[in-house]
Amino acid sequence: MNKVLAFDMGATSIRGIVGYIADGKLITEEVMRMSHSIKNKNGRLYWDFDAILDKIVNTIIENKDVSCIGIDTWGVDFGMIDKDGELIDTPFSYRDEKYSIGREEAKSKISELEMFKNSGNQIMTINTVFQLLTLKKLNPDIYEKADKLLMMPDLIFYMLTGKKVGEETIWSTTGLYDMGKKKVSDTIFEKLELKKSLVPEIVKATEVVGNTRDSRIEVLKSLNIDVIPVCTHDTASALLMTDSFLDEDSMFLSCGTWSLIGSAVDKCIITDEAYENNLTNELGFDSKPMFFKNITGLYLLEKYKSQLEKKLGRKISFDEISAYVNGLDKKLPTIDMDAEVFARESIDVKTEIDKFVENNGGNIPEDDFDYFAVIYESMVNKYIEVKTDIEKILHKNFKRIHIIGGGAKSSVLTSMIANKMGVALKAGPYESSALGNILLSLLHMKEVKDLKTGIELILGSCEIKTVDFK
Repeated sequence: MNKVLAFDMGATSIRGIVGYIADGKLITEEVMRMSHSIKNKNGRLYWDFDAILDKIVNTIIENKDVSCIGIDTWGVDFGMIDKDGELIDTPFSYRDEKYSIGREEAKSKISELEMFKNSGNQIMTINTVFQLLTLKKLNPDIYEKADKLLMMPDLIFYMLTGKKVGEETIWSTTGLYDMGKKKVSDTIFEKLELKKSLVPEIVKATEVVGNTRDSRIEVLKSLNIDVIPVCTHDTASALLMTDSFLDEDSMFLSCGTWSLIGSAVDKCIITDEAYENNLTNELGFDSKPMFFKNITGLYLLEKYKSQLEKKLGRKISFDEISAYVNGLDKKLPTIDMDAEVFARESIDVKTEIDKFVENNGGNIPEDDFDYFAVIYESMVNKYIEVKTDIEKILHKNFKRIHIIGGGAKSSVLTSMIANKMGVALKAGPYESSALGNILLSLLHMKEVKDLKTGIELILGSCEIKTVDFK
């Protein structure tokens, strides 16, 4: 029996989960959970990378009986390695508001439509391409000194194994990767005058193997644990746990800090209509195209919950929120979850919702708890809008949605989605990114004979609920 260790890294917390198969079931044990926050240094927002890496290393040492390690993280963020193999500076966070500088710089050299046609990615200010341009302008010393750009999971893979590679699914989030050609975009690098030498060797998930014996971290060198690039973008790992991966007639909805709603497709959809609807293409396992939209998700609700708790001087449970929202019998305004202001780190949620509502001729909510309902309703409205856009482009009518992530736990949200969208809804598993990560490590260790068998085994070991619309 081989145990594997998955590091599933979200934008607010990191989990370490050990998985193994016993009696035909997947057994999982959470061995680490760490909240982490963005740090402000000299007016810029950074990740606390040293703390993150220390926690990962300590968790490996505490679980050195595992045979394989996989890492998945959020998209778009990266670190720069110099010619000596050293990390030049702590990685910036995608929530840094300076990236508008890079976006404006790009627009002066190439239209956003042409960028979309050469990448397939939704144009968002947080995209790696705009981060890189901002770095070149504001931190030319780092840019010039850099030898390789390593995306966040690739950076951790490098620290654990000494191998510099770029895994395909995480690179598909950058705006630098041509999804149609499945290679780095020559056009974007040339027109934006960026160093293509920064790009490491791009590999598919599970295509290469590293080992802690070659780690950059001395205390790990005495261990003998394989480390593989799983689907290192958390969305790609999560998609393995949805019906959508094997059934293109089912939509997926990954609902966490961000909401991602869409479908697996045969080929990337890189058309004017997709661009106009601000949709995106990314890659899943074995280069499987995913066509969807990124929307601010539970981040706004969590942010508001934290701010209201501070105001009231007490904790608020999700049961209390659900009971309040379920008991409401009044019409409330909604907001556009696409508005960039609702994804900002510095946002005062109530103030910005009030501004948005007033600017659109609506009435400001009367009760502090009304804002939870406003956010839930607005999320579902956006899901409906995106579903309609995708159905029009794909010439489909989706009747099934599989929701994964933290939002799948919310009976309020899942009921709203099923009833307002008129779909049969499947909810769970909740730790889907970690489970997709574990699946590929088990496959590497030959603990499951093939991908389909592994998916069925894992889903058969998880709590999954069905919600029928009324």
